[in-house]
Amino acid sequence: MPRFEHDGISHYYTVTGMGFPLILIHGMGLSHQMWIGQTPLFARHYTVIAYDTRGNGGTGVSKGPITVRHYSEDLHALYQALGIEKAVLVGYSTGTLIAEQFAIDHPEKVAGLCLIGSFAKVKGVYMSLKVLFSRWLMLTNFHKLAAYAVAVANAENLVQRGFFYRIAKRSNIEESLRMLDACEHFLTTREVSQRVTAPVLLVHGSKDRSTATYAREFAQYLPHVRLSVVEGCNHAVATRAQKTFNHLLSEWLNELPL
Repeated sequence: MPRFEHDGISHYYTVTGMGFPLILIHGMGLSHQMWIGQTPLFARHYTVIAYDTRGNGGTGVSKGPITVRHYSEDLHALYQALGIEKAVLVGYSTGTLIAEQFAIDHPEKVAGLCLIGSFAKVKGVYMSLKVLFSRWLMLTNFHKLAAYAVAVANAENLVQRGFFYRIAKRSNIEESLRMLDACEHFLTTREVSQRVTAPVLLVHGSKDRSTATYAREFAQYLPHVRLSVVEGCNHAVATRAQKTFNHLLSEWLNELPL
């Protein structure tokens, strides 16, 4: 199995196709498998790299407290392991924070950012309640209920719900709690926008109340940004509005000078 070692952790990744590198970063409680609707399509024209973040899928867990920069350093180690000079990053949910941090840490290595359900430092009623509820599920050991909540949020139908539930059950609870802590201490939208120079595609579901404020602020502050709102969809645009999302991403990628 393809792996790289970093920070005392064995990290799992997959590589499909040939062309300019496209790196997919999943959200909390998921794995590289969430991109099943994107990998075969985009592998026709790009080298699609999907990896598991700490505590998810086939990747090990952290040994103590972490920040989003730890995840950024993991991604940099993946770049080094594969000899990647520059790539487009596609992040979903908490994966957008990793993409944002990496674009700040290594701007020369990022050709573009696609941020799905993007956010920054936790704020606002909806996002704060969402984080509070997630933390409560994990601290009360309702890990199966937490996994089911992830599955329901990301699935378009019953078959997908079972698929995502199996993925979410493998997620390490302690690592997820560390990620929630990291989210609460991350940069604000303004701070991120002042430091990110790469072109950005924001994809946001019209029913996603928890990140609506972030989408508006990023659209206002980022220097090279396009906001695409998918009507009738929640947070999980890439899985619940797969065809629409793939079309939006394809069009945007075609316009980038890769």
